[in-house]
Amino acid sequence: MGTSLGLDARVQWFGWGGLRWERLLPFIHQSLRGRAAPDVLLIHCGGNDLGNTKSLRLVADMKRDLQDLHRRFPGTKILLSAISQRRRWRTANPGKIDKTRKWHNTRKRFLKSDASGLHLWTAHGLCR
Repeated sequence: MGTSLGLDARVQWFGWGGLRWERLLPFIHQSLRGRAAPDVLLIHCGGNDLGNTKSLRLVADMKRDLQDLHRRFPGTKILLSAISQRRRWRTANPGKIDKTRKWHNTRKRFLKSDASGLHLWTAHGLCR
């Protein structure tokens, strides 16, 4: 598919291996500094938080930060990738972490919309 995912569009990739959710907003703002607001913003983050951040806290932080992104970029479609399964997790019991991963992926559907008008699309078809 190439670097533009087979789309007739210009795609910009910004990545940071090991990124934790608490650093996501500063990273996005730094990456977009001096650029126009994107039409689509795909976020793949949260897996590094499993086993390090309490699940309910992580979901609350995700909701707060996604609402903030929506306020700053109201015309941007925000896509939140499902947390991917891994062969090896850095923390805790792998079975417990994978169970937590699945729980988070099902909870993301509750982040989809609220009174602020935020509409969240979820990537990979795992969260409907």
